[in-house]
Amino acid sequence: MLHLSFFVFAAFLFQYAQAAPVQIDRRIDQTITDSTKDWQEACVNAGGTQDKCSGVAVPAFTSLLESGGVCDQQNSADTMIDLAKQLKSDPEMIRLAQLFVQQPRNSPDKSQVPYCQVAPKNEELNGLFHCQFAGSDFTTFSGDQTGNVPLGLKSLSPAGSCPAKPDGPVPDGVQLNTLVHDPISASSNVSTPPTATSTVVPEASNALPQVATATASLRAQWSRREQDRAAIVALIQHKGLKNVSLEESVESKWKGRMYWSDPDDLWK
Repeated sequence: MLHLSFFVFAAFLFQYAQAAPVQIDRRIDQTITDSTKDWQEACVNAGGTQDKCSGVAVPAFTSLLESGGVCDQQNSADTMIDLAKQLKSDPEMIRLAQLFVQQPRNSPDKSQVPYCQVAPKNEELNGLFHCQFAGSDFTTFSGDQTGNVPLGLKSLSPAGSCPAKPDGPVPDGVQLNTLVHDPISASSNVSTPPTATSTVVPEASNALPQVATATASLRAQWSRREQDRAAIVALIQHKGLKNVSLEESVESKWKGRMYWSDPDDLWK
């Protein structure tokens, strides 16, 4: 009799489950170590040691865990860019860091993960924010609801998209750098941030005002940016200011990554 009652009860449960399946909101996660694997390889190829490269990569991929702070991922990407700049501004490291900052983060309950509301340290990350996974509930965000829109935007469409993938979210568990190559898609509305190879060379006729602007900025905080160097060289090459030895001096100091105490010293 006991066995018969058990089978009747089991049959009842099976029929109920078939009629009204229970929906369970599962977490969305990924193999987080894959998110920095290519970057770490590029770091070693650029001359970084295994310890130094992994010392940046490991905290970076752990920032994708659901327990990570809202800006931890961006902070890690800034650290990745910092190390890239120490290794001759390696372009592949910078590209992969720009993609890493857009990698979806783990979600404990399928809610969308909020966006960092603080500007990044490095300009190479300006305008970049993480995608969401496709299985997310696009009607809700986790957290205190203060970062439901990327910094600087009033809305985001389609939901879950990011500059590298403006057509929509990333399939669950997939690494963004396996889907796209460029940190900003040609169809994205986000302007392209500077990269290690982007250079602004002013026309000779426009050199003086551009250099004046660069000089004023450099007095406050001398910059290593390539566009400032290019503007200085353009000034030297400008009509009436040609000075081969001075140009060579600028190039020599620039390659040595040295600071000038005062930019005006360049053309004394």
